[in-house]
Amino acid sequence: MRNKERLSAFNRDNILSAAKRLFIENGVLQTTMNDISKEANFSKSTVYVYFKSKEEIYNHIILEYFEILKSAIGEVLHNTRKFPGGYFAVCDALVIVYKACPLFFESILGEIKMPDNESETVLAQIYKVGEEINGIIEDYLKDCIAAKQVSLDMPPLQATFILWAGITGIIMTAHKKEAYLNKAAGITKEDFMRDGFRFLLKSLGVSDFEN
Repeated sequence: MRNKERLSAFNRDNILSAAKRLFIENGVLQTTMNDISKEANFSKSTVYVYFKSKEEIYNHIILEYFEILKSAIGEVLHNTRKFPGGYFAVCDALVIVYKACPLFFESILGEIKMPDNESETVLAQIYKVGEEINGIIEDYLKDCIAAKQVSLDMPPLQATFILWAGITGIIMTAHKKEAYLNKAAGITKEDFMRDGFRFLLKSLGVSDFEN
């Protein structure tokens, strides 16, 4: 990598790191491009050299977390192909990612916008990585079905979407409603997630798995 490219990459990373800190501390809506430029120790005009808007900066951070998710899910399923071990390993991996940064975890569950034109490359990258994550989980389910480790009442891709929505919803509910769960039901968030992950499998018609 040339010196100019190294400097460009360094500056972009610095801006993204500064924005990430501000988004976490103050919220996305409350953070301005002026705030980001000050936090990164750059002029506002310099920030605009690398990013055209706060939304673009935010999308790059979301892409980073999508890639973290893809890596985490790919790794655990590579190491644990059998069912339901791989499923529960994915659940555990998602819990770890959530704890690392709840703000961005929630954002990646929102709508994945297709880019309006080819210049919106970060949106295209986000969409691509999201599809790759779905593909990793779908392939895992197909392999488990082929190995007769599990049977499903629906196509693997549909099951993938339901599992994705269910797992992430259980994780967020457990952490946001921790005090209520403890008071109303006398359970910890860990208990809620464990039982929720198992119930999710049963709701898909999967009931024959180890305790």
